[in-house]
Amino acid sequence: MKSKLPFSILYKNKNLDFFFELHPNTVNQDKVGEIASILLNKLDIELKNGEPTSDGDLIQALALFVAARIEVSNADNNKISNFFSDTLSSALKNINSGKVTKIGNS
Repeated sequence: MKSKLPFSILYKNKNLDFFFELHPNTVNQDKVGEIASILLNKLDIELKNGEPTSDGDLIQALALFVAARIEVSNADNNKISNFFSDTLSSALKNINSGKVTKIGNS
């Protein structure tokens, strides 16, 4: 049975709560959530304080980041790439099934 990591995203006066399905071989569920939060928060700060960035630019930067991490890992690049692709698809489904709550008056 897969574990589920509760996760929340705040954006555009909304709160999105969902459960991220973890891989059965996840070593540290807390670290997954911690690293995701650090990356999302740092990225949010950079995007708010930096030069305008398109979604396409952001996706390319993330693809470069993921590809670099795959290359320096000790695992087979194709297996890790497939794992990432499957995990991304699952994450999008998890997020789409989340609960959105409006924050504030706007």
